[in-house]
Amino acid sequence: MMAVRFRFVIGILSLGLTLSLFGQEVVFSRRVYKEQGRSYQQLWSWNPANGVLKQLTHSAREHYHPVCKAGGITFVSDNARLWSLNPASGRERVIGPPPPSPNNEPKSRNGCDVFAKSGNVEACGKGEDLSVSRNKKVIGRFKTDECPIDDHGTLGKCESPIQSLEWSPDAKWLLVDTVEDAHEGDYYIVDPARMKLSRVATAFSALWLPRRDELLYTTPEDVAPLPGARRNRQVWVQQLVRFNPATGKSTAITSGVTDNFDASSCNP
Repeated sequence: MMAVRFRFVIGILSLGLTLSLFGQEVVFSRRVYKEQGRSYQQLWSWNPANGVLKQLTHSAREHYHPVCKAGGITFVSDNARLWSLNPASGRERVIGPPPPSPNNEPKSRNGCDVFAKSGNVEACGKGEDLSVSRNKKVIGRFKTDECPIDDHGTLGKCESPIQSLEWSPDAKWLLVDTVEDAHEGDYYIVDPARMKLSRVATAFSALWLPRRDELLYTTPEDVAPLPGARRNRQVWVQQLVRFNPATGKSTAITSGVTDNFDASSCNP
């Protein structure tokens, strides 16, 4: 009876840890550099509700592309194999071959290069032109950039076409992405209520926070000197930043000589 009760209590505690983790909503890959010796990309979580950062893994291996699954987290590590993490026990194990590369091709529809719909409001992107319609009637037109025109008046290929469009969780804002081939690009926000287009930032990637009209974006790659190193050493750094479209305010989530990327929502 005591053994059964003990296992029951451990199960409840493990479930509580798992639920607590997924309540934190965002996981990402983070490297905290050491002055001497090798460092690794570890998995961390961030809770938008209270701002708490928590390290989830401590093993001597790289951790990339975390994705929350039922009861755990998957990530990519040694030889690009797929691994799983049990957040309650901290156990990591190989579960399969490399996952297929995500299909990042723009979703075309209704004559648009990219398209997004929420209720009776639709957004259509063609090159660097964006139109927003309500009940099939255009209510706003925008241009994220000017496509080049030569001396003969010929329109050239747009250098930063719209790659994707995504409505916020309550469809109050529209995210416009011009990042191509996983390189940095410009992100914009459209406020349909005021028919206003605003630039958010030049960023590596961005995602809507679950159940919040706020964005989390990753800054472009940069290099910085590693303090305390015996010799001059430059390392890669990227940071996570929170953006509130209502106020236009950006707040750094991570800082310092650290490399932070691959942010993923646990509660889409």
